[in-house]
Amino acid sequence: MLGVAPRFTRNGLGVVLGSVFEGRLERTPCLLTTAPRGRQLLMVCDIGGSQKEQPFETFGFLIFDLDCNPHWLNGQAAFRRNALIQRRRMAFKALNDGLRRRSLVPFLTLAEVLNGVLVTFAVHKVDRPIMGDGGATHEELAPLWKPAVINRLMWVIYLGAFLVSGFSPVGQDVMFIINEDEIAANVPQLTKLTDLFARAVSNQQGPMRGHLRCGTTKSDDGSLALEDLAALPDLTAGAVAEFVAALALKGAGPLSPLLQKLPSGVSWKTRQIIPWALASGGSLERFVCLIDSVPGSQKWRATIPRWFTVPDLIKSGSLLQTA
Repeated sequence: MLGVAPRFTRNGLGVVLGSVFEGRLERTPCLLTTAPRGRQLLMVCDIGGSQKEQPFETFGFLIFDLDCNPHWLNGQAAFRRNALIQRRRMAFKALNDGLRRRSLVPFLTLAEVLNGVLVTFAVHKVDRPIMGDGGATHEELAPLWKPAVINRLMWVIYLGAFLVSGFSPVGQDVMFIINEDEIAANVPQLTKLTDLFARAVSNQQGPMRGHLRCGTTKSDDGSLALEDLAALPDLTAGAVAEFVAALALKGAGPLSPLLQKLPSGVSWKTRQIIPWALASGGSLERFVCLIDSVPGSQKWRATIPRWFTVPDLIKSGSLLQTA
């Protein structure tokens, strides 16, 4: 299948997100949507922003064609043999030992050979669209999940379905993988997640897809390839949550056009991950989408900022942002 310029749904979140994403990809086309496509789209998701002091919840999605990325799979096997021993897992919260710290930059560098897209949504915890009406949907899901988890689950489903609408061509099979946590911790939850995701994708009213399946990183074949793929949205979700929180609480704000220093207190790992997560122009396209309210209004907006890191004289880094 040949790649074409993506057209995103205008249903649901796509009412606002559709034109924003199409505009971003028109300005900076990504290889995933312009190169020949594979038979199966793999989408891997993870969530960040769980700390109370972080005003944004973050949802990271890695999207690529599984059968078009043999170079990463070969590189991942070599990385596991040479860099990460004893089956250590890369995760934002687990970068607490010397081996993982030394492996972070090589791990991110390896990911750059992927032909895909890594999107991280930063969704304001208060000023954001309401998912569902709290009635029938919550009654259907209450036996399986707590109310706070249901809200997070619905964001995962609707954001994921929106991304499928634009990044998956006609007839392509879709495999959705999420880290095995409170959303898909057991078989009944995973079964319901699959049903909900299939319904959300069909409601986008886009082209017909092939088979749609959902799984968790527990489906890994022993190579830890799924674990390593899931680590990429995990790392960006964790770093972006800390990054935008620092800008909102201690800086001029995540959408300020001013040149500003990265606020003090940002961890070393976020300082390492954020410049990588904002890089553009390679085979793995990376960007962040902020969802919050329009100032002075009850309407919500989506913004894909253009952030640039600018080294300063003491090499601590500044940040230049233009919306």
